[in-house]
Amino acid sequence: MTNLLDSKWLASVSYRWLHSDRHFVGDVEQTQRHEIGNQVVNDSHFIDLGISYAFTPRYSATLALPFVRHDRTSWYEHTRTNRHGSQSGGLGDARLTFSAWILDPAKLPKGNLQIGIGVKAPTGDYAATDRFTTVNGPVTGYVDQSIQPGDGGWGVTLELNGYRSITQDLFAYGQAFYLSNPRDVNGTSTVSGTTRGNPYEQITSVPDAYLVRGGLGYVIPRLKGVTVTLGARLEGVPVEDLIGDENGFRRPGFSVGIEPGISWMPGQWTFAVSAPVMVYANRQRSVADERWTNDNPSRYRHGDAAFASFLITFSASRAF
Repeated sequence: MTNLLDSKWLASVSYRWLHSDRHFVGDVEQTQRHEIGNQVVNDSHFIDLGISYAFTPRYSATLALPFVRHDRTSWYEHTRTNRHGSQSGGLGDARLTFSAWILDPAKLPKGNLQIGIGVKAPTGDYAATDRFTTVNGPVTGYVDQSIQPGDGGWGVTLELNGYRSITQDLFAYGQAFYLSNPRDVNGTSTVSGTTRGNPYEQITSVPDAYLVRGGLGYVIPRLKGVTVTLGARLEGVPVEDLIGDENGFRRPGFSVGIEPGISWMPGQWTFAVSAPVMVYANRQRSVADERWTNDNPSRYRHGDAAFASFLITFSASRAF
């Protein structure tokens, strides 16, 4: 939550890392993938640079520039007998957000709600390629959708951030974020080292995305500027978009996690660390899954997806 009472500018940098290798079909984990050793593994690193400007303590704008680095290893995209890797990286999709507090923060209310609306620009590469090792030798193909730096669509973002004091040192917080991508598909083929068997999954979809989190925070009286938080986190990709169609390939689903965190505010600085731990995951059936089953009633289709057991996030910001 951006709250610039005495400053006009806020510069921030955040780092996120995840290691996804747990496969789910619906909410059933495919533990045999680990036993066989053919699970897909994504190691993803995200660095987000942000700059916020406060027109007044109540109204502000934020520009976020994400940079990514992905390393992915699998069997099925390569020889199907040995694990090989593919990589991608660079600038992701930039976002510009305008935010407003419902109440004037300068009056120090016990609770407040911030509303944000923004635009997401397709600045990230959504057709990144790499070399794949196949039984017929190396080939160049598009990397998997999960490690494309961008999604290829202009989007609209909606955000809600809020807090409410419970006691002098205890407060509740909440955040909701939704990215609406009206574009249907981005034209990028899903063919990497191999071709997908489902005819409805040959082009990459441009899906929506969402995040909801909330919990309690406690300001430790004897540790100046230190706050600990504990909350729940829900994030995912919907089966159907808010606006537009759902053609092409996507992996809809969601995960639920418990999110502990700690922050420290020395002067104009703020440092924060959080580590959400997944407790539930569900890879939902996509529109392409349903269409494939409708064409082949005897061959029920429900694709899988890999989820991360936990996520590590570190951020630092300074007000000017």
